[in-house]
Amino acid sequence: MSKKKKAKKATPLKVQKIQKVLKQQQPEKNNTLIFGGVLLAMSSIGLLIFVLSDKVFHLS
Repeated sequence: MSKKKKAKKATPLKVQKIQKVLKQQQPEKNNTLIFGGVLLAMSSIGLLIFVLSDKVFHLS
């Protein structure tokens, strides 16, 4: 029975250590990835507007 009591006492400490490590390892935002996503979104919207205006106004 003494082994079970020791195991029960050890587990909350391990959980607290894991929680501390997870809090410290929060990923930083990657500015390059954000900039690339915004650029891709803007170019996609521009292409969509161009295609729709070509179909609506028959630019050719």
